[in-house]
Amino acid sequence: MKSSKYAWIVFCLFILLLVIKVVGNFLGIDLENEFILFKLLYYGIPIILMLFHSIITLGLPKAIFLIFLASVTGTYFEYIGLRDGTFFGGLYVYKPQMSLFNVPIFVILFWAVFIYVGYSLTNSFLYWLKIKKPYIKLNNFRILPLLVLLDGYFVVAIDLFLDPIAVKSGNWTWLEGGSYFGVPWGNFFGWFLVVIIVSSIFRTYEYFISSKLKVFDRSILIIPALGYGVTALLYGPPFIGSLFMLPQVVINLFLFMKAFPSLSSPPRVTPPPPPYPN
Repeated sequence: MKSSKYAWIVFCLFILLLVIKVVGNFLGIDLENEFILFKLLYYGIPIILMLFHSIITLGLPKAIFLIFLASVTGTYFEYIGLRDGTFFGGLYVYKPQMSLFNVPIFVILFWAVFIYVGYSLTNSFLYWLKIKKPYIKLNNFRILPLLVLLDGYFVVAIDLFLDPIAVKSGNWTWLEGGSYFGVPWGNFFGWFLVVIIVSSIFRTYEYFISSKLKVFDRSILIIPALGYGVTALLYGPPFIGSLFMLPQVVINLFLFMKAFPSLSSPPRVTPPPPPYPN
C-alpha cells in the first residue's frame, strides 16, 4: 500500500538524519545548532513519521485525539514543572527558543512522539502474540492496566536514555542537578505519571468506542521498535536507559520475524487473524 511505503520512506530519512547527527558529533560538528535546516529536519521528520504512522494505524480522528491529548497533557505538567519544580523532581530551564507557556514547541510535539512510540510498541507486542486490544465487546478490560503500565515503562526508558544527553548538550539545565547524570530521579517518576495519564484516557476511550478493522500493511508495526532500537544503539554513550530500551526491541524483532510470513501472505489488503482493532 502506498501509505505504508511512505511511512517506510520517512523512517529511512529519520535513520539517515540520526546517522548524520552521530557522525557530526564524532567529528565535533554541532549540526543541530550550526545549521537551522538540519535542525528543522532532525526534529521535524520524527513528527511527520508519527503523523503518517498514527493515521495509517489508527485513522485520522483517533490519531489527532491521541496526539492532542499527549501534547496538551505534557505541556500542562511541563508548565507546572517549570513554574515551581515540583512535578519533575526539581527546577529546570530550557535554552531560549520558540515556546508556548515557556515550553519549547518541539518539546510539546515530542511528548506526542514519545507517547505514541510507547503506545505503538505495546500494541505491536499484542499483534505479534495474537492478543486482541481491550474492547468492551470482548470483555477483556482486565489487561488494560497492564498495557498502560507498559506504555509508561517504554516511554520512561527513552527518557532515561535521552535526558542525560540533552542535558550534556545544553538543551535544558537542572538548576540543582541530580544523581542520575545530572538529572533528578523525580524527573522519571513525573514522566511515568504523564504517560500513564495519557495512556489510561486514550486506551479507555478505545475500549468503549466502536472498533473497526483498519486495513494496512502490518509490517509497519515494527517501525516504532526499529526507531527505538536504532536510537538506543547510535545516539550517545550507553546510559542505563539503553539497557532498558534494547531488550524489548530484541524481543519485538524476534516476534516480528515469526509473525511476518503470515503478514505477507496474499491478499495483502486482508489482515490475518486475529483482528487488530484501530
